[in-house]
Amino acid sequence: MRFKAKLFDVQSITQLQNVISAVSRFCKTCCLKLTEDKIYFILNDRLVCGGTTIWCEVTQSSYFDEYRIEGKDDTGAILMSVSPEILAKSLCNTLGASSVKVKLAKKQSACLSVEIALPSPGGSGMQRLVTHDVPVHLIPLSHWQEYEEPGMPEFDISFYLPPLRKLRNVLERIKNLSNHVTVQGSWSGEMTLSVKTELVTTKTYFTELDIPQLDSQVDTSRASAEVTVDIKKFLTFVQSQGIGASKSICNIVHNRALQLFLLQDDVQLQYYLPSIDTS
Repeated sequence: MRFKAKLFDVQSITQLQNVISAVSRFCKTCCLKLTEDKIYFILNDRLVCGGTTIWCEVTQSSYFDEYRIEGKDDTGAILMSVSPEILAKSLCNTLGASSVKVKLAKKQSACLSVEIALPSPGGSGMQRLVTHDVPVHLIPLSHWQEYEEPGMPEFDISFYLPPLRKLRNVLERIKNLSNHVTVQGSWSGEMTLSVKTELVTTKTYFTELDIPQLDSQVDTSRASAEVTVDIKKFLTFVQSQGIGASKSICNIVHNRALQLFLLQDDVQLQYYLPSIDTS
């Protein structure tokens, strides 16, 4: 297996680092899937304990100027587990960098070697190379089926979320009241965030939200739906606005799950958040 890629554009380096940093908010370790056209960051806790799922896909041609991969099977893919936090930190000190090269290497063990070309101090015109080796564990082919794209649940309500900054402010104010929040939505473009405790009940209303264009086969017979989820995990998604998403969508599966999307031209982040039992 071989993988080598190179970036020259400073803005692309920064944006890629922002995407990886956003993923690191959700998990300490994830699957990094490399293919000829795309890069994926995947977490699938549902296989273990009915937990969260993250599926983030990045169009590689929007970031990399050079990109070569020789995979293990007919798909040409390579899958490995990696710490997104360590990978993001390896891209932090890139101010003034003329290039960043990433390659799959085997030193004492498998790693992603990140090589950053920086100008030398003093303006000599020479370059210095800074290398970070990010440990990885290659995932055997027999486990690849665990990292397939999650299926779309049959949701009951779908709508565009309000501006994430405004939503974040609301969640940060109410997160100290309870560990969970009830999200209710309707086809009329309304969303309500509710927190109820023995001492206080609070509700925040959002109206006139846009509705995505849907397939004609989507069942819209239910006027509204709701689900109760972990408030801090919902807040983690909202705080991922650093990837510069132009749209964010919320699908509610009544009393079962939230399916959340951050959408940009070359990045899609999907987050599946299961309901929690408050009885």
